[in-house]
Amino acid sequence: MVSMVALTLFTACENFNEKNFPGYDEAAKPTNLITYNYTLTDADYSTISKAALKIATTNRDSAVATAIAKNKYLLDSVPASTYVPLLLATKYVYADAKSTAMITYNKSVPYDTTKISSANKYTLIADDYISMGTASGQPGQYKNFSASIDPAFYIPIWLKLKNPYAKSGEVKLIRYLFFVSSSLTYTANAVFINDGTNWVKYNSTVSEKAKFVFKDKVWQFIDSDIYMGLMDGIGDFTTINVSGDQVWAWNSYKYMMMTGYVSPAYFSNEDWLISPSINLTERETPWLTFMHVGRYFGDSGTSNEKMRKAITLWVSTTSDGKTIKAEDWKQLTIPDAGYPSGASWTLISSTPIDLKAYAGKNNVRLAFRYLSDSADKAAGTWEVKNFYVYED
Repeated sequence: MVSMVALTLFTACENFNEKNFPGYDEAAKPTNLITYNYTLTDADYSTISKAALKIATTNRDSAVATAIAKNKYLLDSVPASTYVPLLLATKYVYADAKSTAMITYNKSVPYDTTKISSANKYTLIADDYISMGTASGQPGQYKNFSASIDPAFYIPIWLKLKNPYAKSGEVKLIRYLFFVSSSLTYTANAVFINDGTNWVKYNSTVSEKAKFVFKDKVWQFIDSDIYMGLMDGIGDFTTINVSGDQVWAWNSYKYMMMTGYVSPAYFSNEDWLISPSINLTERETPWLTFMHVGRYFGDSGTSNEKMRKAITLWVSTTSDGKTIKAEDWKQLTIPDAGYPSGASWTLISSTPIDLKAYAGKNNVRLAFRYLSDSADKAAGTWEVKNFYVYED
C-alpha cells in the first residue's frame, strides 16, 4: 500500500512538472555530451589495428590493418571514416547522442609516380630476391616479402649494390611480391629516393583532421568540407539582378566577375551572387573563406572605403535564393585583412569568416552583393572564386 502511494505521488509529481514546466523532465535527464579535440597517439594506431583485424573480411584487409600498427598512420587509400570510429567506440563508450570528436591523425601521402620515368620503374625477379639472402626470414627463401620481412630494409641495400653511382635525388619505383597468407600474395610497390649516400623509402605523411558525431548509438564521420563552389564554374550558385543591365558572369579565367563599367560609361547596379542552401544542422564551428579582388571603385590614395561599401557579404536562413527581401538578409563582416587593397589584380583570401552563429541551422545561404552608382563616375570590378565553407 505504501509503495502504491509513493508511486502515485511520484507520477503526480512528474505530471505536475511536465504540465506546468514543459520540457522540465527532459531537461532533467542526465547527459554526457562530449566535444573533444584529440590527436591519435602511437598506442591508438595499435588499438585501431587490432579492431580492424577483428572486422577484416579478406586477407588484404588483414594486411592493411596490420600495417596501421606498424606505420602509425592511415593509408591514403583507407579513409579515416572507416577506422577511427573503431577507436572512438572504445574511447568514448558512454557518450550521448550528438557528442562530437574532432580527431587529428597522420595520413600517408602517395608519391606521384607519373613523374617517374619508365626507366626508373622496376619489378623484382627471382634472382633479385635470392641476392638479398636465402636463409630463413630473408626474401630469397620464398622470393617475396611479408609482414616479418620488411622491404624497406632489404630493397635499399639491394638498390645501393645495383646502383653504386646513384646521385642524390634519384628516384626508383620498385614493384615486389608481398605474402599475406597461403591464399594471397599480391604485387605491391614502393618509391625509394637516394639521399646522396643511401636509398630511403619515400614515406611522407601529413596531419589531417576529421570530425565524428555520436548518432544512432555509433560514431559517424562527418566531412569537415561542408561546401565548395566557384571552382570551375558557377555551379549551384544563383544570380539576381535587382537593378542595372550588367550581371554576374563566369569568366574564362575561372572566377565570377561583376562590373558596372562598360567602356566608356559607368552604370548603376545592384547584383547578388547567392550560394545554394547549406545545411549546418550538425555543425558546431563552421567557417567561410573565398578568394577575391576588387579595383576602380573611386577610392583615392591608399583608401578602400568606397570599395568596402560597394562589395559586401550577406547571410540568410530564410531566403529562397530566388528573390531579394531585405528582411531575409544580414550583413557579415569581412575582416580588414580580407579586403583587397584596390591597387592590383592579385586575388587574395578573405581570411576565415566565423559562421558559428549559424551552426545548427538549415537553409543557410551566403551572398555577394555588388553596388555601383553612375553618379560617382566609378563602377568597380569585383572578381570572386574558391568559395569554401568548412568546419575547424
